[in-house]
Amino acid sequence: MPKLLITKKTNLNYLTGFSGSKGCLILGPTNFFFTDSRYAEIAQKLAEKPCRIPFKFIEVNEDFPTALKKCIGKSKVVEFEPSDLTVDELNRWKKRLKGIKLIPQKQTIDEKRKIKDSKEIKLLHISQKLNLKAMERTRILLKPGVTELEIAWLIKKLAHDLGADDVSFEPIVAFGSHSAIPHHQNTSRRLKKTDIALIDMGIKYKGYLSDLTRTHFIGKPSSEQNAVFEKVLSAQKAAIKAIKPGIKASSVDKIARKTMGEDEKYFTHGLGHGVGLEIHEAPSLSSKSLDMLKKGMVVTVEPGIYLPGKFGVRIEDMGLICAEGLKLLN
Repeated sequence: MPKLLITKKTNLNYLTGFSGSKGCLILGPTNFFFTDSRYAEIAQKLAEKPCRIPFKFIEVNEDFPTALKKCIGKSKVVEFEPSDLTVDELNRWKKRLKGIKLIPQKQTIDEKRKIKDSKEIKLLHISQKLNLKAMERTRILLKPGVTELEIAWLIKKLAHDLGADDVSFEPIVAFGSHSAIPHHQNTSRRLKKTDIALIDMGIKYKGYLSDLTRTHFIGKPSSEQNAVFEKVLSAQKAAIKAIKPGIKASSVDKIARKTMGEDEKYFTHGLGHGVGLEIHEAPSLSSKSLDMLKKGMVVTVEPGIYLPGKFGVRIEDMGLICAEGLKLLN
């Protein structure tokens, strides 16, 4: 049987609980985890705790491939994570592991991580509840004159005050016409009395991430803004209603777009994505997705309409796919 080489940080975290910057894992009859002296004490403690897989810790003060070769035994084949190793890294591993064939993994840990267990679901639920609290407090801070950068900084402080590890990603704070840019980068633009304020933010709690977007009207919305908001909300509701185990992810994306009618051309990204230890992970809810939705997946549903130079509206929630459909985690 081939040994499995795990190098991706989130997969190391998933399997062992290790969240340091350098480590690798070899899976076989006996599992070996390698890291250097900086993380030796942490790794040894993790090896003594219950985790998804039992492993023996080996402190490495040489390059990982050389140390790994000593633990491979008679195995002549090692499967690596193709989504993680660069060409240069792969060539370095091949050079050090002469006589051993390196091939891409067929059954990846990423695939296994699509389905969340009860502990993961609990942590994701807490993360999103904290995220919603932070969003509610952020709404109060949206006063004319405040800048996008100031609100982004305050979101990070709110996350800390609520007991989060960190934010999931740099918050997106888009005022006025900036809201028409789906992944806008925050600026010193000040909020005006008649602006739209689009806020996309996430919380990191015990390693697990959350994602939430709200579009706030600072003053009374125009009839056009109101119409676009209602259209986006209807698209989200239709998509949420359609989600169930066994449906193609691409079909859900199609349902949301159909609800938008002619404005579908202004919906310029996929409907959603999986969330867990990474903010964007499988499955993908997009028109080109090959994923089939299954019970136990946690996904976002985030339709948007973006009118260039004018404004944009996005509404995003996160939910768990259950036997009866999507259960929102907020």
